Amino acid sequence: MVNNKDKPKPWHKRLFAKVTALAAAVCMMLLPATAHADMQGVDMSNWQCGADVYNMQADFVVVGTTWGTGQVNNNCLVSGVNTDANRMIYQAQASGKKFGLYHYAMGGNPEAEAQFFYRNTSNYWRHGIVALDWE
Repeated sequence: MVNNKDKPKPWHKRLFAKVTALAAAVCMMLLPATAHADMQGVDMSNWQCGADVYNMQADFVVVGTTWGTGQVNNNCLVSGVNTDANRMIYQAQASGKKFGLYHYAMGGNPEAEAQFFYRNTSNYWRHGIVALDWE
């Protein structure tokens, strides 16, 4: 049995991961330390479908909105899109919480995944923080 973790990632995946990490580091350096030091947040993925975001004791939520390029179906994911994300974000906004949204990278074509994420979430850009979950 071949262990995929032992195989090196292709150069474009390594570059994508490094650029993403660099962008995150720069953003963290530019934010004042007090802007995020006292905030409490919750990661809302497809495993928290139906959770009551409105009444959560949190200052912000980060909602997992898309996975891969549409090949994932489980819990509230249909063709890679979290069908409960709109409700979660609406409840966060209605309750005065800040929100972010993220794409879970499946390790496929980075450009195709970025386009899939943007096509399915562009109405939230400029309203919430956009992020990438790269594991």
